[in-house]
Amino acid sequence: MRITGVILAGGKSSRMGTDKGLLELNGQPLIQYAIDTLKSIGLEIIIISNNSDYEQFGFPVYPDIIPDKGPIGGVYTALSYSSTEKNLIVSCDTPFLSKKLLNYLIDAAKNSSIAIAEFEGREHPLIGIYSKHSRDTFKLYLDRNDLKLQNANKALNADVVSLTMHPEVKSIMFSNLNTTEEFKRLEL
Repeated sequence: MRITGVILAGGKSSRMGTDKGLLELNGQPLIQYAIDTLKSIGLEIIIISNNSDYEQFGFPVYPDIIPDKGPIGGVYTALSYSSTEKNLIVSCDTPFLSKKLLNYLIDAAKNSSIAIAEFEGREHPLIGIYSKHSRDTFKLYLDRNDLKLQNANKALNADVVSLTMHPEVKSIMFSNLNTTEEFKRLEL
């Protein structure tokens, strides 16, 4: 099964004050961690961002089709440009994702239209498998200006894949960076 790896890097980063994906963590841009993890499982990669600086990484970069609509707009854009039915979507600010975590999710999502990760009772919709055929539902939510990704996922009966029981999966893998304080705390 072919899967496209999608990195959402289009956020405004209002709490961080700068483009998160281009910030360096331990000597490399934050987005490079997501790129390396997606490449390690053999996925073709696209980046969703309104910032052309992401072209330096050598992958197609697509701006939001409908700007300023948050993650749901990014997912809609990703599904519009992807060339595969299944798409593994991650955020650019999750540097500790692992190959094992993503492979568990892919395996669990084989018969799902949408499958999102859950760890210790918390859902992570920006670590998920999204089918291209769900694109129209995301467009419907955008047209209604209902920008909560969870609402669209619920309407699409997204499977929630618990990864809590896998001993190789740790809570840090779900850490994302939204503020300079979080960023400083996560530097190794």
